[in-house]
Amino acid sequence: MPTFRLSAFAIIFVAIRDIKSGEQLFNAYCDTEQSAAGRKAQLEPYGIAQCACAPCVNATPETDNFRKTFRARVQEYDLKGGSVAWAKLPALPAGILDELLEFQRLVVQEGFDIHDNYWLMFMPTLARAYRMAGRRSEAMAIMQKLKRWKNAGSA
Repeated sequence: MPTFRLSAFAIIFVAIRDIKSGEQLFNAYCDTEQSAAGRKAQLEPYGIAQCACAPCVNATPETDNFRKTFRARVQEYDLKGGSVAWAKLPALPAGILDELLEFQRLVVQEGFDIHDNYWLMFMPTLARAYRMAGRRSEAMAIMQKLKRWKNAGSA
């Protein structure tokens, strides 16, 4: 997670998850919420002909669509999981937790788990869904991750 520190006049990178030995890290120099073709076109003027990150190498029409709809889906889940919808129900609607977990799998697969919207809007929604499903330990684990993410931004 990049954070600019004026006192050091530098960008500091803080890991928000464990990094495996030998794992290659990538930094985006383009708008990551566009298709692979759009990212490639944005990078070409800078002499970057072929990006080697997994989302570019493994791009499909489905992953391109996911990237284009990511922000709207996070906002939709936030509204559903907030006081507007789920909080008024006696139990979590069937299938919602599975849907959220599949969305989270795609978020991580595409490397979007670095986006602020994922942490500020989606993760609390997922924790709320776990609580409503009676899975308090999973909800607490998410809240701990959220706390580590917030601390990483102020490190």
